[in-house]
Amino acid sequence: MDAVVAQVTDIFSTLPEGNLPKWLLFTSALGIFNSIQNFCTDSLTRRVYAGKPDQVTPLSGRLFATWTWSVSMIRIYAAFHLQHRFMYDLGIWTYVIALTHYLGELFVFGGCKFNGPFMSPLVVAVSSLVTMTMLRDDYVKFD
Repeated sequence: MDAVVAQVTDIFSTLPEGNLPKWLLFTSALGIFNSIQNFCTDSLTRRVYAGKPDQVTPLSGRLFATWTWSVSMIRIYAAFHLQHRFMYDLGIWTYVIALTHYLGELFVFGGCKFNGPFMSPLVVAVSSLVTMTMLRDDYVKFD
């Protein structure tokens, strides 16, 4: 067990300074949890897409799980490599894509409503996008 703790400590010691890398890891962990949940049940997903819960199917849940898992993995890599412009940009794009999806479901397709389950990913996407845009010059060191 000590060897595992030492290895995890070594991995996390390579994170860049500041809260942004930790935030990216936190949102990744939430995304991975959400992915597992979507592979098992669609009950929470129906709450996010409360505008049209009948359109949430096991297939759409698994597709959403795969998409969420993939962006979570990108954020994990970005968290450890924020000094590289391309990784920082990929991290930003994960939130742009999420925001575009949720706003499209709210205003274009009617799949979402302004409720708590919808507001959570919306707030995370907006706040992360704003923060990453503001902190870009503090982290990016290499093109």
